[in-house]
Amino acid sequence: MESSEPFIRSGQLKRFLDIIFPRRCILCDSPHDGDTETICPNCMDKIPLIRGPACARCGIPFKITYSIEESLNYLCGECRNSPPLFDRALSVCQYDETVRDIISAYKYHNKPYIGKDLVSIILKFLDEKITELSPKLIIHVPLHIKRLKERGYDQAYILSEGIGRYLDIPVSYGNLVRTRYTAPQVSLSGGERMENVKGAFTVTDPSELKDRSILLIDDVFTTGATIRECVKVIKKAGARKIYVLTFARV
Repeated sequence: MESSEPFIRSGQLKRFLDIIFPRRCILCDSPHDGDTETICPNCMDKIPLIRGPACARCGIPFKITYSIEESLNYLCGECRNSPPLFDRALSVCQYDETVRDIISAYKYHNKPYIGKDLVSIILKFLDEKITELSPKLIIHVPLHIKRLKERGYDQAYILSEGIGRYLDIPVSYGNLVRTRYTAPQVSLSGGERMENVKGAFTVTDPSELKDRSILLIDDVFTTGATIRECVKVIKKAGARKIYVLTFARV
């Protein structure tokens, strides 16, 4: 006689598999049973989350030792003097050695599955703020087709697809295009980064973006050169609002 209950419930099966095939941290290689598949709780605690006050426009954390109430009136000096083209930028954490190692493993060591954990972390800390912005379409900062073939996956698209599915926001793929193969930004100075990506992006179907609130997603916000070029063409296509979301912020 067959039981009406599953032989092993999903939670039990997961615990069983964790015992037989323990998950190992990509940073310290220790076995663990934490909330994320690839980062153990100890290494998660090392990630410098942006919890304190930050610029309401670009998201850069303020270097202050006292607390201030979060307000859209608090802008950093650069945003006051030269406001960016985007309306707001959000990031989960600051970029340090721990975050560098996570991003490096994700992008350069054929570990696309890390993206699932990055999506979980982003949503855990920024779900409410993203929802408050009410974006109507998600776009990712795309790789050039040559680099996509070299890497085998687009790390920013993986983030976009996961966030879009969870928040039930449509994800645009193939509209924002990187038209020119560029040198990796990581090896360049600020001025070189701006020149490297200048004119490197285009929008193929402006009608998809016209009068819509766009959430532009990438893995890291560094000097903002790549973000700036993407925002420029998205705004030119007629987007009403442009918000930027990254896992890390330099």
